[in-house]
Amino acid sequence: MKHIQHWLFAISALAAMSHAQAQGVKAPTSNLPAGKLSSELGASNGSGAAAIDGIVAVVNTDIITRSELNRQVALIERQMSRRGAPLPDRIELRKQVLDRMVMDRAQLQKAEEVGIRIEEAQIEAAMARVADQNGLSLEDFLARLQEEGVSPARFREEVRSEITLGRLREREVEARIQVSDAEIQNYLAARTKGGAAPNQPEVNWVQLLVKAPSDASGATLNQARGKVEAIEKALKDGKTVEAIVQTNPELAIDGTGQMGWSGFDAVPTLFSEFLSKAQLNAVQTIRSPNGFHVLKVLERRESGAALDSTPVTQTRARHILIRPGPDITEAEARRRLNFALEQLQGGAATFDTLAKRYSQDGSASKGGDLGWLYPGDTVPEFEREMNQLGIGGVSPVFQSRFGFHIVQVVERRQQAASEERQRQAARQAIRANKSEESYQEWLRQLRDATFIEIRL
Repeated sequence: MKHIQHWLFAISALAAMSHAQAQGVKAPTSNLPAGKLSSELGASNGSGAAAIDGIVAVVNTDIITRSELNRQVALIERQMSRRGAPLPDRIELRKQVLDRMVMDRAQLQKAEEVGIRIEEAQIEAAMARVADQNGLSLEDFLARLQEEGVSPARFREEVRSEITLGRLREREVEARIQVSDAEIQNYLAARTKGGAAPNQPEVNWVQLLVKAPSDASGATLNQARGKVEAIEKALKDGKTVEAIVQTNPELAIDGTGQMGWSGFDAVPTLFSEFLSKAQLNAVQTIRSPNGFHVLKVLERRESGAALDSTPVTQTRARHILIRPGPDITEAEARRRLNFALEQLQGGAATFDTLAKRYSQDGSASKGGDLGWLYPGDTVPEFEREMNQLGIGGVSPVFQSRFGFHIVQVVERRQQAASEERQRQAARQAIRANKSEESYQEWLRQLRDATFIEIRL
């Protein structure tokens, strides 16, 4: 249940609500130029019914109604109450939720303009994956959502919107990021200058954003700085990011504030110097055009980033993957894998044969062979099971975010990464570095080009 609430909280803070309900509604005319943000406090058309469900924002030719905003805010408040978390200031929460809804609505309009369409089969598959990640069948997951006040139809639209926004980012931002051979060479040369490190470090870090645009008034900046100081003190005193986000959900860019494990060269350049040098539990605030980013380093580790000539442990493994979905329940997925495991252990079939028969990923045709894997190549739950096995060992059935697996270790070796592997890792790091900065700049440009009128 905890994971369901966490996921619901994230989508409620990040996704536009009921986009389909507002389609085809023309916005009232205005003399405001595109990109200008106006505030019409207390706007009303004098009708009691309209006042209850009036317009709180206009986004180009689309609108966001008061009932949509109220529903979104109520969902967050209801989930926080069930957790026993204190509720944040409602006025500030409404502002932050509306701002996110406005930008998501602008992006969804852009996606429609450029012709992005999501097939129903993709939505069904994504819904099944979310249910699976929460350890439930889709039917049970939808029932739990209903208890949280989210109808199946609304959940479907949330999933559609999230997939659409991801496709839009890929098209407008990711696809346009270029990494030249010269950049790769310079990157690798900089990493090895003065002698290569044994392995490149990664950090598990937190990011909380106090919004304050560069043109904010003095009063707004003072208020933001006061909030930053309170957050810094809370983090330094050991308060968890979960506790901070529960009372201040608007601070979490991704809904949680947890950024996970990252190579410090794969984060926005603005943060890389701090993250590369900071000690455990170090806290620092960095100013950007969006506001104040409060960062904290939770953990550090050495990774198998393969950007030097130092040997690392590589594992050659193969697996069988079954994904629960509309046609396969979790119980059935487990049953099939346990049956395959019995056949393998009893000598009735080889791993190669079983993988070709049962596995549901691209490795099936190769007998489940995943090739040589470096540390960090697979999701943590898969790597944990794999690392516990000896040569030839086969795991019990286990679950990852992708489905249910059994894995077998074929070989292990200590070997430096090939030159091609190093270049591939460098390319990924450079792309990741450019990606977030490019996305934030694209969002700023989109906002400037969008007619936005706030009536909250």
